Amino acid sequence: MKWPLHHSRLNPRGFTLMEISTAMGLMVMLSAALVVMLQQHLSFMGMARRQNFLAQEAPQIGNILGRIFQQADHFFIYPSRESALGGGTPVIQNGTAVRLFFKTAVQTTQERLIAAETSSSGTALRFYTPQPDGSETSWLICKGLQSAAFNASEGILTVTLTGPNGEEITYSGGSR
Repeated sequence: MKWPLHHSRLNPRGFTLMEISTAMGLMVMLSAALVVMLQQHLSFMGMARRQNFLAQEAPQIGNILGRIFQQADHFFIYPSRESALGGGTPVIQNGTAVRLFFKTAVQTTQERLIAAETSSSGTALRFYTPQPDGSETSWLICKGLQSAAFNASEGILTVTLTGPNGEEITYSGGSR
């Protein structure tokens, strides 16, 4: 059987060109919407990764520093770790090291040091403990910071940390 001439717009399966073009248009719109959704998802994931310091690291750092600061009997802030170890003059603002003094159970005083150390990979905050033999042990509080500054302008010990993406957070505590 031959089809009449006016049905020549039909393809072998019976769809008109209008139906095919409508389906293709819908597929193009759907694929564009999926691309936009993927870009939005990647944007949100990048934002979440950039906020990792504030969301995950900052609370842990705050817990550690809060416990240390609250147990100290008194403290002195120094412009550098070398100045703190060498008995330099303490400062009130913008120090990178703090000497902390703790009373023991037998009423002796123990000394500890927290210092911000800058290297090619960023600034790290370390906790130092002098040993009786003259050596010292240390452990890392955090790393990958842009900067850290200790202050005591109102008599309260604070440290302001600037995270890897410029986010800034201040922790405070004081001597008992």
